[in-house]
Amino acid sequence: MEYMSSLDPRGQLPSAREHRTATRLLVAGLASASLVLSMTAIPSVAEEVVAPVETVPSETVPSETVPTGVVPAVMPTTIGSWCTTLFPMSVKMQRTKAQQLMNGKVDLGKGGTYTLSDRPSWRPQASADLSGNRHINSLDWALPLLYRGVNTQNQNMVDRFRQLMYQWIDDHESGRGYWIDGSIYGGLRTKTLACGAQTLADPKIQQAAVRDAASMWRSYRRSKDIAIGANNTDLVRQTGALATFCYVGDVDLRNAAWQNLVAIARGVIHDDGSDVEGSPHYAMYMEKLLSQIEASANTCGIPADPIPQLRGQLYSFVSQAVRPDFKLESLGDTISVPLRNTFGVGDWRADWLRSRGAAGTPPTPRYTAYSGGYIFGRYSWVPSGQGQPDTFYSLRFKGDRPATAHTHDDGGSLTLFSRGVEWIGDPGPFRYNSSALRSFVKKREAHSTFTVSNTGYSRWKGVVKTQGRTDSNIGGNDYSCLVDKAWNRTEITRCVTYVRSADALIVVDYINGAKVKVPKKQRKNYTPRNVTQRWQLSPGVGVEGNADGQLTMVSGEQKVDIVQAGVGAWDIAQAREGSSIGWHTTDWGVKAPGAVLSRSATLPRKGGQEVMITVFVPRGSGESVPVTIADSMVTITRNGTPITVGFPAPN
Repeated sequence: MEYMSSLDPRGQLPSAREHRTATRLLVAGLASASLVLSMTAIPSVAEEVVAPVETVPSETVPSETVPTGVVPAVMPTTIGSWCTTLFPMSVKMQRTKAQQLMNGKVDLGKGGTYTLSDRPSWRPQASADLSGNRHINSLDWALPLLYRGVNTQNQNMVDRFRQLMYQWIDDHESGRGYWIDGSIYGGLRTKTLACGAQTLADPKIQQAAVRDAASMWRSYRRSKDIAIGANNTDLVRQTGALATFCYVGDVDLRNAAWQNLVAIARGVIHDDGSDVEGSPHYAMYMEKLLSQIEASANTCGIPADPIPQLRGQLYSFVSQAVRPDFKLESLGDTISVPLRNTFGVGDWRADWLRSRGAAGTPPTPRYTAYSGGYIFGRYSWVPSGQGQPDTFYSLRFKGDRPATAHTHDDGGSLTLFSRGVEWIGDPGPFRYNSSALRSFVKKREAHSTFTVSNTGYSRWKGVVKTQGRTDSNIGGNDYSCLVDKAWNRTEITRCVTYVRSADALIVVDYINGAKVKVPKKQRKNYTPRNVTQRWQLSPGVGVEGNADGQLTMVSGEQKVDIVQAGVGAWDIAQAREGSSIGWHTTDWGVKAPGAVLSRSATLPRKGGQEVMITVFVPRGSGESVPVTIADSMVTITRNGTPITVGFPAPN
C-alpha cells in the first residue's frame, strides 16, 4: 500500500477524511518506505548542524534510574539540525537539567516541578500548576537527556530519553483530549518528536512525529491569507508540522504547513505591529516564535518571506509599550520586566531599549494608537532620572480582532508612570492556575476603569476608540476618547488629555444612563445602577489627604496630586489576605499588596447623566502645583505659569 500523495490529481489538498486515512496507514507502518524509515533517518533538506562532542566524564547515574525495556541502538554523534533549530540549549542547561531528569525531577520553570517514576503515569501532580501539569505532554522537558547524552556519549541518558518517548507514545495511542494534542502542548511535542526522530534515526518516534504533525496541520486549514482568531499556540503547532514534513521529505504537506504559518503570523500581528493577545509580553514572545520560524525555513531550505518583515513590525509596537524605566508596561498577561536580552538584536529601537540607552537609537513617536487596542503616550523619550519629566501612560480598548486567553477585561483602563514610579498599575497575570486571584485579575474590577452594577453586561461589545490624536510634534497635547457600550442602557465615555506643557493628565468620564423599563408592580423593588470608577494603586504607593478633600499619592520624595470634581466621594481599599482586591503581580506567582481608590455614581431608574473629573499631577515633595476645575475648564499652575485647557470631550 503506497502512501497517499498530499495533493490529489487536481492539485488540491485532500479532504480531512482522505488525510486521516493516509495518516492512519502511515502511523500503522503500512506506508511506503519513502516516509517511514526502517532503520535510518532521512536527512534534513539543509545540512546537519554538527555539535562538538564534549570530552568530559559521564554524569553519575543512580542505578535505579538506568532505563529498562529499551533496546540499545547505535549512539549518534551529533544532535540533529532540527533540534538545534527548534530547541537551542546551552551546555549549562543540558548538564543541569539532564542530571535532574536522571534523578527523577522535571523542572517545569514557572509551571513548578514534576516527579518522574521509572514508568510515569502522566497524571497531574500537586507540585506543578495547571499549565505545568499540561506541559508534561509537551515532552520538550526531556530533551536535555538527548542533548547531554549525545554530546557526552552517555548511553544511559540517551536510552532514558528514548524510553520516555516510547512510554508516552504507548500510553497515548487513543483518547487524546485538547490539552494533549491542542494548544501549545501538541505543538511542542511534535517538535520534540521530530528532533528525537532525526537525531536517533528511530522509526517509532518518527511515526509518532508524523501522526502529530498531521494533527497539527489539520488544526488550521482555512485557506485564508490572514488567520483571524489565531494566537501564539497556532504558530507553535504549525512549526512542529513544518519541521516534521520537511524532515521526512513530504514537500506538499511541508508547503501546506508553511502557508498555514504565514496566515497565522499575519493573523496574530496587526498591520501596525501590535499583537492580538492584549499583552506586550506575548508580543515579545511572538517575536521569538517568528525568529524560530525564520530559522526553520532556513533549515528546511525554503524562502522565509514574509516572516522577517512581520517580525520587524513588532519592534515598533513593543518599543512603545516600554516605560521610561525600560520595563514593559504590565498589561494583560504581562509582568513589568525589561525586554528579553535577545529581543530584536540589530533593530535600532530594540537595541536602545535593551541597553537602557547605551546603544541604538530611541523611537520618535510620543503618542501612538494601535489596532490591538492600545494607546501609549509619554512626555518624551528621555529615560527616568535624567532631570526631565518622564511621564508615561497607557489606555486599553477593544482590538480589531478577537481577544485571546491572555487578554484581560480591561477596556477603558489607564496606567500612569511618572518620576520613576508606577503610580496606577495593572494587576498582571499572577500565574496560570485555577486560583481565585488568577480569575479576578482578568476581570473589569481588577483594572483602572469602570463597572456598572445591577444591569446586564456584554464584554464582547467592549470599549471602542473614538478619538486618538496628538500635537506632540509641536510640544502640544494628546487627546483620546473611548466609549464603553458593554452595559445595558448605560454608556460611559472616557476622554483623556495629557497636557504636555504642564505634565498633567486630565480624565473625564461621561456617564449616560437611559431609562430602565420596569413593570409598575416591581418599581418599589428596583435597585439603582451604580457606576464605579476604580484606580489600581501600585505596591509601595501611599495616599495622603488634606483638609480640602484632595488626595495625594506618595512614593518616597515623589508625589502625584489627585484633584477631582463631579459626583462621588473617594473610598480606599487596601489589599488583604483572603481577598483578591488590590493585589499586583511582581514576579511569576508572586503577589504584592497595593490599594484601590474608587468612587461611585448612582443612576436612577428614569436615567440621567453624570460626570467624573480626575486630574493627576506629578510633582516633587517640595513643589506646589495648584489645580482649579471650573466651568468645564482645568487650570494647572506649574512653576508659576498657569495653563488652562478645556475638559477633554468626545467630538
